[in-house]
Order: sequence, then structure tokens, then C-alpha cells
Amino acid sequence: MPWVRRTRHLGLSAGVGSGAPRVVVHSYLTDERVRLSAEELESVLALPTSRWSWRADAATERFARDGIVVSDEAHEPFTSLRRRDEELTRAGWLPESLGYHLATRWDGVTVHRPSRDGQVKPLSARPSPPLPPFPERGGPRTHLPPVAIERAIEQVLANRRTVRHFDSDRHVDVTELASLLGSVWGARATSNVAPRDIALRKSSPSGGGLHPIEVYPIVRSVTGIEPGIYHYLAAQHELELVSATTPEGSRQLVERATAGQWFFADADVAFVLTARFARSFWKYRRHAKAYRTLLLDAGHLSQTFYLVCTELGLGPWVTAALDDAAIERALELDPMLEGVMAVCGCGWPSPGQGHLDPGFVALDEGDRSDGRLRSDGEA
Repeated sequence: MPWVRRTRHLGLSAGVGSGAPRVVVHSYLTDERVRLSAEELESVLALPTSRWSWRADAATERFARDGIVVSDEAHEPFTSLRRRDEELTRAGWLPESLGYHLATRWDGVTVHRPSRDGQVKPLSARPSPPLPPFPERGGPRTHLPPVAIERAIEQVLANRRTVRHFDSDRHVDVTELASLLGSVWGARATSNVAPRDIALRKSSPSGGGLHPIEVYPIVRSVTGIEPGIYHYLAAQHELELVSATTPEGSRQLVERATAGQWFFADADVAFVLTARFARSFWKYRRHAKAYRTLLLDAGHLSQTFYLVCTELGLGPWVTAALDDAAIERALELDPMLEGVMAVCGCGWPSPGQGHLDPGFVALDEGDRSDGRLRSDGEA
């Protein structure tokens, strides 16, 4: 084993088990975890990340094969691992953020959800009650006047809700889909704020004005659009086909993508939100707050999506309980270069209240004044 250097794309955690203490090293080049002794870890950490060192021993060769160090050997697996190290370095990942991103990905996980007849499996008892919904700090209070925004936005906010039951006799049409895509994800304007740095203006805010979130509509039943997986071109306001499906194929994909949440799969169209990490990290390179801005971006977009759906009369939903790997395979994504942030969707809500919808009771002035919350059974 000739010239090597330590990859910076590593995560560390304490090993568990009997015997001599060991450390678990997570190589982000291979997405595999390797147990090292304290002496082996010391040997790895002695290697710099920014310059090459000469090492010719069996342990270092094993570290290179495990993706813990990078070798200049001109054959596999060393050449592929070296390219992967260079690729992640160019992307600008902070190792702690990449560790969180990988640790929270699901592959083949199914969430706890009700069956189609509405029956829910009993949950084990919680060890303690939840935190109160309305915490107080105990300081002096100032009573505020009622909300008095007599505008359309206040009514839209009041009507905003998550929908889990959809009308099977009425479907989203291409005009409504176009309105959603254009209003939520469409580009409104650009600005050259610095050399090679083009900021975008959309209807939602984005860290650095970069808007690294892409959207992939999964069409099940939209009048005027064939079923399939599409990519929305925000500048051109066009859809490009990724792969064709059938209505049932789209439904099954959305159910897998949402980790078994079958009620979301009945929507006419779902929207996969992904982040192009290198677009954000180009400006916020190995930055402690960069990954957080991506999560905020996805949250801003999903709320804008909810409001536009509500204005159109459509029933929206959003979830982060996702089988990330199933989506990545369907969209042919590299999860370290373009990762899944959330999935939302919509359809025409079915008349009445479904058995999956909670019954909310509005807070009135009396509730606010005495701090008491009414239950569904109270007048």
C-alpha cells in the first residue's frame, strides 16, 4: 500500500459490547460501519486529510478497502473510492451534516398506520404524559385584541388542513397541476448577486436565494397528463418525463415512498422534494447551518403548497416519514448528491369527514381567557 491520506468523510461513535473498547467508524464513501480498536483509530487519525503519506502495511490496506483512508493505487476498489472522496469533497458536505443525513434515511421501513377499515393497532403505554400544548413562562401578561385581518389570506389559513381521504370521482386536471407547480416551485426572477452566483426569486424564501430544492411530480390520475414520474423545469414551466408508469404503478410507488401510508397513495398526484446539496454547499461550504437551511426550504415550500392547494379547493398533505431508498431508486438519485427532503401531494377531498381525520374544535374567547381546552364532546 503506497501513498494514502485519511478521508474527511467519516463519522465516529462508541462501540457497544464486551472486550476491549472499540470505536465504530462510519465511512461515508461506502456507507458502511467498521469497528476499530483504540490503537487502530489512533493510527488512522495520525494520517492527514490534506496531504499524502507513505504507508505500506496490511492494516492501512484494510483501512483503504473499508473507505477510511484513500489510496493512490490505480486499481479497484481504490480508484472508485478515491473518486467518491473527491466527489463528496467537491459537493462541500460538512461531515456532521452528512452523518445526520445518512442516519435518518430509511430503506424498507414501514410506519405505524391505520388499516383501510380504520382500525389502529394499540400502542404501548407511554411512560409519561406529553408536554403541555400551550407552555407558559409565568411573566406578566398583556391581553391582545382579536385577529382582524379581513383578507383572503386569513380565510385560506383558517381552511388549511391535511387531507387523507380523496374523491375517487373527481380528479386534478392539468390546469390545476400547472397552477400548483408554477405558484409553488416556479421561478419568478433571477439576480446576478456575485460572479457565478445567480439568486432566484420564488414564492417561498430560500437560504442564500439559491433554491436548491427540486420537485418531481408522481402523477397517478391527472386529467391531461399521462401517469408517470416527471421533473418540473422551474425556469421553462415545463414537465420532463423521467419514467412512464400506470395509475396503479404510481399509487404503489407513492405508498412505498411514504413508508406504507396508503391513504396518501390515493391522491391524484404526489410531489417529491429533493435537495441538490452542492448548489447550497457551493455558497455554504462545510457550514454548520447549511443542512438546516435545506430542511427549512422544504418546510417553506410545503406550507406554500398547502396554501395554494387550499385556495384551489384541493386537499393537501405532506410527510417526512419516507422510504428514502425506494424514492432514490425510482428517481435514480445519488443520496449524497441529491437527497429526498419530503413528499407532499393532493387530490380533491372526499365529501364529509373521514375516519382518519381528527375532529378539531375551534378555540373561542372563553377558552383563551380561562386557559381551558374543550374536548370534542363539549359544547
